[in-house]
Amino acid sequence: MVADVNIKILLVEDDKNTQDAVLLFLQKRGYTVDAVDDLYTAIKKFNPQYSIVILDILLGDQKSFPLLKKIKEESPNTHVIVITAYDDAENIEEAKRLKADAFITKPFLIENLDPILIKKIEEIKKKSS
Repeated sequence: MVADVNIKILLVEDDKNTQDAVLLFLQKRGYTVDAVDDLYTAIKKFNPQYSIVILDILLGDQKSFPLLKKIKEESPNTHVIVITAYDDAENIEEAKRLKADAFITKPFLIENLDPILIKKIEEIKKKSS
């Protein structure tokens, strides 16, 4: 799959192995990706040019809800895919309340991102046409 050149992704993941694997996966598919590993940098880096944000809910000892809230307030059309732990019901509910668009639970196969990304990109294209 060759990515749409207009799709820009911000990857926010503090686990180096996960970040490297997801980054490589996205780059091999042709996406333009910026990766950060902490909440402060992610909040500073985010801008509405990102079509999709892949966001780990737990960044070290901080939850990423302030960033999710900022994204949805400043750029409601940006799609947020939340990465979370399997048994993290409380955080999933909070992310839903803040209008996260999709969820993927750890541990996960990188390939499981493909159908989620394809669906979100189709939604982006429909809105822009």
